[in-house]
Amino acid sequence: MPSYDFEVDLESLVNAAQKTAEVIQLKKDNDVEDYVPTLKAVSNDDLWEAIDEFQDRWERTINAMTKDVKEISARLSKVASNYIDYNTAAEEELAPVKSAAQALPTNSLMGGS
Repeated sequence: MPSYDFEVDLESLVNAAQKTAEVIQLKKDNDVEDYVPTLKAVSNDDLWEAIDEFQDRWERTINAMTKDVKEISARLSKVASNYIDYNTAAEEELAPVKSAAQALPTNSLMGGS
């Protein structure tokens, strides 16, 4: 029979959510135009036209990817939050069982040493 047990590495999940949020902030802090030369710096209309077209395509692609990464970040955060809430609730529910188990005698049940 297959095993359906699994473990969730909450630290990694939370870290992934934080890192994706940081990537989004980097995009907000630095726009595509921050990396591309200006018309004045290029000083050639034909070259500028090619750069401007490339910049427009680059900007659209980066915006689409940022939207996707934002969604990934939100979902990772929500999943991490759900697991944390579940673990907290499970610990609270099992606290009486844990207390009862700790109160059990520790001597051997079968009479051996």
